[in-house]
Amino acid sequence: MLENLGNILRDYHNDHGLDLSHTDTPPIKTSLLHPYIEARGVVDKIAIFEADIKTKHIVAQVQKFQGQTSPYSGTLDLARIYYAKNHNYCWRRFAVCKEMFHCMIDRTMADRVATLDSLTMLLELLAADTTALTGNFAPLDREQEAELLALETLFPVEFRMDYLEQSPDEAIIKSLSEQFRIPMEYTRLACRPTYNQAVIRLRGRLEDLK
Repeated sequence: MLENLGNILRDYHNDHGLDLSHTDTPPIKTSLLHPYIEARGVVDKIAIFEADIKTKHIVAQVQKFQGQTSPYSGTLDLARIYYAKNHNYCWRRFAVCKEMFHCMIDRTMADRVATLDSLTMLLELLAADTTALTGNFAPLDREQEAELLALETLFPVEFRMDYLEQSPDEAIIKSLSEQFRIPMEYTRLACRPTYNQAVIRLRGRLEDLK
């Protein structure tokens, strides 16, 4: 899972660079990510739309279907990601990135929420702040994997090496949240030493992003 992410970040960096010189723009732009995920996933084409709906909890969702993008394209596996515009920029960005990864890791119907009962179960587990993969409910496993991939894409562990032994204070967390344009809740999680150490073990030997 994280091996693919390392390749995505490396290819993105080779093509676009990771610009940390400007605090008013995110170093990784979700609008440029989807071609790298399309190349590795089960969806041929991803489109992103703003939805004129108001929601407190579900920031974005993905709809998958088969269709054509042009008269000569043939039948393709397509995805439309909708994000709710009432959420702030950081939440929308993170949620869209997470839904893009669902297009890479959701390979069977069992991986996705397909019934009202499974949607209810997923929402109950997420509301209960379940943080460990259950192993017996695929939609929750895929949701947590997509969340991990989104966090490690938008705020790669290479930029958190100062927090392997001790978490930063809240002022630094706020600054990092603003710099990488991700919600503070995820910035705080990403800067926990135990989380960083686990990600490094999963990623294997890290390459510096230069």
